[in-house]
Amino acid sequence: MSIPTPLKEVIKQEYIKCVKDPAHFMRKFCMIQHPIRGKIPFDLYDFQEKTIDEIQENRFNIILKARQLGISTITAGYSLWMMTFHSDKNILVIATKQDVAKNLVTKVRVMHANLPSWLKQQCVEDNKLNLRYRNGSQIKAVASGPEAARSEALSLLVLDEAAFIDKIDEIWTAAQQTLATGGGAIMLSTPNGTGNLFHKTWCDAMSGGQFKPIKL
Repeated sequence: MSIPTPLKEVIKQEYIKCVKDPAHFMRKFCMIQHPIRGKIPFDLYDFQEKTIDEIQENRFNIILKARQLGISTITAGYSLWMMTFHSDKNILVIATKQDVAKNLVTKVRVMHANLPSWLKQQCVEDNKLNLRYRNGSQIKAVASGPEAARSEALSLLVLDEAAFIDKIDEIWTAAQQTLATGGGAIMLSTPNGTGNLFHKTWCDAMSGGQFKPIKL
């Protein structure tokens, strides 16, 4: 008769899987807030899992999406994965309004709150706009504005509903300095006409530019 694997070893193996694979981490341990059913497990669709792989493999990603595809939730889960398994990661979320940016941080906070104790990092700051861990990693939400991206070096910049952000050209220009140390960016949005930075960046990405284009 085989001897059951000790719980400690099971946890160790799961931890290693989570470190290597953010999709596994989200699918197995992240809870999301459903408007009708309340808190439910984050059961990833194939296209969501593929998007996570793309985000992990590419430093700059631009996502052209329809509504209600869970892409903001994926971005929140990926941010939580970065913060949980890496020290000193600095993530900034910029959106059209502070409330929109705050929504993404709220998704991170819900996922964090429902992690098992052996995965959960210790918080030193936890509010509607900021979640910061003792390991030095944090996520912060701000509204769009000329000074929005003028902060300390960033590990990841998230531009949520980028096609609708006022003066996004100035924000992105300022962000170049904060990403210069090797940070990445996720620019996601539903479409909003042509000529704006999101549209121009998308066209450039489709021609083999700096960003990896992901169309959903």
